[in-house]
Amino acid sequence: MSDILIGREKECAAITGFISQKKSIIIFGPEGVGKTAVINKVLSNPAVLDRLYSPISKTLKESLLNFMMYDTFDKRTIQKADILALKKLFYGILAKKNPGYIIFDHVESVEPKFYSFFVYLMETKIPLIVLSRGLEKKDIGHLRMSLFNFEKVEISNLDRPTADVLIEHFINEFGIKITKEANFKKGIYHFSKGNPRIIKGLCFLARDVKYQKNEAIDVKLMDLDRRINEAVH
Repeated sequence: MSDILIGREKECAAITGFISQKKSIIIFGPEGVGKTAVINKVLSNPAVLDRLYSPISKTLKESLLNFMMYDTFDKRTIQKADILALKKLFYGILAKKNPGYIIFDHVESVEPKFYSFFVYLMETKIPLIVLSRGLEKKDIGHLRMSLFNFEKVEISNLDRPTADVLIEHFINEFGIKITKEANFKKGIYHFSKGNPRIIKGLCFLARDVKYQKNEAIDVKLMDLDRRINEAVH
């Protein structure tokens, strides 16, 4: 399934503005709302400076391993390295690359050792971009103590008109055969609450004829199957 970014012009403009000022930024919002898609859209602009990017940053080691991909290290060797060795390698990359930004995506609760790494980076004056589900301690742990250093950009679920535009896109992309389009859109919005990932998942399921019911599509059944699939996987 292809990715599409609709209705995020305001957020993209805000992030671009902060980047032009070399501000550290925390981008937050519910899972599936499109935080990664937004930052990828912003970073596709050639005017944005070089960066180091960790797509999954749930732990310090995971982040460091992701940053190693920016150099010619042997993957098997670095996988066996301890945190201290990885940090030394990272500092070498930092000195060579001199990135304009360091980006941590999918950040969860930051423990003390991970937080001390963030503090070190802040002291180098290299701006950071952090993507997280929220700003509360349960979401970002110790990093919450440094939020005063970050500009904050919230990515929320889509409103109904914008969600309808996204649903229309997926109706066309997935070739969904439907006669009662307004009812379909209403149902999709009801069960997704405007969450782009859920909208996409439900529309993908709508291709299956088993959900066809009296010239309509049973969105409630689709949503039930979606939840079951997520619970299993």
